[in-house]
Amino acid sequence: MKNPKLSMFLIFLLTILALSGCSSSSVKTDEIVEDGLNINSISIGLGGSEEDEGITVVTYHFNLWNRTNKSIILKTVEPIISNEIQERLIDRDIRLDINKKVDGDTSEELTGTFKLDTRGLDKEGIINLNINVNKFNIAFEQVIGMNEVNN
Repeated sequence: MKNPKLSMFLIFLLTILALSGCSSSSVKTDEIVEDGLNINSISIGLGGSEEDEGITVVTYHFNLWNRTNKSIILKTVEPIISNEIQERLIDRDIRLDINKKVDGDTSEELTGTFKLDTRGLDKEGIINLNINVNKFNIAFEQVIGMNEVNN
């Protein structure tokens, strides 16, 4: 290159690009640890009530995985449902009281039900309600102590 200013500029630009590439790749994806509580799978079922024809029973089943290395006490689980579905609830308290220990790196199968007032709806109308249970409010306790250091 005949122009030294252009050469210096290109070297400076390449150095900046190289340094910015190094800083962005310094966080490796295999170092990111996803822990906490995760839901592996969810299934729901709809059924009629033996007590009343205008009631639909929604049953949900999911697997809660404690991916931490510490035990927790699972206190309560409550499905998050749409406002339209909430308005149709027979009983507003749909929270499950669990109070069960879940060890670290294990899972717990949980099942719950709630009833909806579906009077006046046929099968297609019930399906069109789009009853979806895929998120939950989960309350838990975890005992945390100071880390002990071996000398």
